[in-house]
Formats: sequence, structure tokens, C-alpha cells
Amino acid sequence: MGRLEDDIKRFSRIAIDTNAFIYLMERHPKYFTIVRELFNAVEIGKVYAVSSVLLITEVLTKPLKDGNRGLADRYLAFISTFPNLGLREIDQNVALQAAKLRAQYGFKTPDALFIATAIEE
Repeated sequence: MGRLEDDIKRFSRIAIDTNAFIYLMERHPKYFTIVRELFNAVEIGKVYAVSSVLLITEVLTKPLKDGNRGLADRYLAFISTFPNLGLREIDQNVALQAAKLRAQYGFKTPDALFIATAIEE
């Protein structure tokens, strides 16, 4: 892997936001290579990844709006079966942490929820 592997091996757990999933699944021309390395590291257990269940809403919206049920199904299958990836529910602790982040930094609610999920996990 190289530099990315060196960067993430310091951690036992990382948080992954929606864009990384989109870049991987839709093979983004600029970011695909780096996110593929990231997901490979997660898949083989070099690091455990966590995301929010909000991920499902965010990755499915455009495929469903565009009538691309196949892509929506691929996202769901990928998220639900990918090894070493956990989805955290938005509970009261996550919501409280998100409110604090919004108040302090002005994040939009979805961003605050993702960050709060990572903090609380």
C-alpha cells in the first residue's frame, strides 16, 4: 500500500464519511485509488472502520432519485457485508455531541452527526 498504510497503522479505529463510499463505489477518477487503499486496509483488518447509519440515507438518495435501483442495492450490500466496518446508531449521546459540535463549530447537522458518531464510538 505505501504511505496511506503508514498513516493509518497508527490507529486501531477510523471513521469513514459518505464521500469515501461514493468515491469507491462510483470509481471517482481523482479519489478512487486512495479510497480503494483505505477500504483494502479495512477489509484485511489493518484497521476497524466506523460510520453512522446516516450513511445509508446519504448514499442511497441519488441512486433512488435517478431510478438506479441496481446501484442502491450494491451500496446496501456493500455496507451490510463489508468486513471490519461498523455502523453506529444515532442515539442520545451522539445527538448531544452533535449539538455541541454544531454550537461550537457551525457544522451542518449531517456533518455534526458523522463527527459525533466517530467521537462517541
